[in-house]
Amino acid sequence: MILEAERRRSLYFAFQGLLTAVLLLLAMFSPAVGAAWPWVLAAAVVLIASLALIRLLPAELVARGWPQTGLFIGDAAAATLILSLTGSRAQLYLIYLLIVFGSALTRSLAQRWVVAAVTIGLYLTLGRLEASGWPIRSQFWLQGLFLAVSAALMTLLAQDSRQAEEDQRRRYEERLISVGRLATLGRVAGEVAHQIKGPLTTISVDAEVLSHRLAADAAALKDLREIRDEVERCKTILKSLLDLGRIEEMDVAEFDLRRPLRAAIKSLRTQARHRGVRAEIAAMPSPLAVRGDESLLQQALAAILQNALEAVGEGGRVSVRAGREKGQVRIVVEDDGVGISPENLEKIFEPFFTTKPAEGSGLGLSAALRIAAKHGGGVEAESEGLGRGARVTLSIPAA
Repeated sequence: MILEAERRRSLYFAFQGLLTAVLLLLAMFSPAVGAAWPWVLAAAVVLIASLALIRLLPAELVARGWPQTGLFIGDAAAATLILSLTGSRAQLYLIYLLIVFGSALTRSLAQRWVVAAVTIGLYLTLGRLEASGWPIRSQFWLQGLFLAVSAALMTLLAQDSRQAEEDQRRRYEERLISVGRLATLGRVAGEVAHQIKGPLTTISVDAEVLSHRLAADAAALKDLREIRDEVERCKTILKSLLDLGRIEEMDVAEFDLRRPLRAAIKSLRTQARHRGVRAEIAAMPSPLAVRGDESLLQQALAAILQNALEAVGEGGRVSVRAGREKGQVRIVVEDDGVGISPENLEKIFEPFFTTKPAEGSGLGLSAALRIAAKHGGGVEAESEGLGRGARVTLSIPAA
């Protein structure tokens, strides 16, 4: 919150500084200042004082709505005074337009409309005073209409930008909650897994012994086979839990991410061939240097690839590409499989959530997200809906 307030303070300071510089330059080079220079000087002092206030006041106060609104209204009033006194009224419309565009920096819809209304009101009032009545020039009214349209456009764009920012913040917060759950799960997973591993081994051995004793009883053998299958499934889940618990134990070094990616692809190549899945691996000629735990990242990449393999049917396609973008190394795994419904896009990273109960434990993508988060990165999933495939992107800061 403090960083956000400081960022907004910097934005307002930059806008106010540019506007002040433009108005002062117009006043300095205007031949019509004459005896009006004390008023121009007073307006200039007010503008410079507003710069000082933006810098000196607490960032939280500057970031609030109505101080921002007052700033823009004050700018409009100072611009009107300076440009009217210096005879630079041709530039006044452009300054009004700049203020209307700048008001998109404010957070509230009501504040933007107040700034627009005051600015347009000043424009109309000045035009009426100049003409001693409403001007009949079409250019005057077209410019007024353009101001109103610009205000509406900036409001729409600002609202859209604000909504996108809110959606991104919400996804980030949800992801943080998910990572927090995984961290808690990871801390207890090892202990729980060790406690359960012994009894499961006993059950498996006893079922094997009973199957030899009851070799003539087909129904009993069927039941014992089901017990052994479920025990193996539980062991798979335990292994995932143990792996999740080991995520905290990172062995950090710098390495080329192509190496664990190729190892993960190789480990699943046989499974892909048995499923009839076509794998498309894009060329990766340049090294992708990152810092972290190579074995953990191989585990994360294998989980993402496994998820893609399970999502496609026979004859399906899984493509893998890697590259560097904006200081991040990105591994993108895309498939043409069953897709993900919108309501499940975030749930797929929750522990034990799976749409394939017969195949998965629901811990693969959870572990991948936790591993990426431990490396300062993340995992994002995208899908256009059921039956339209999916794209999962793992991002890690480049070394």
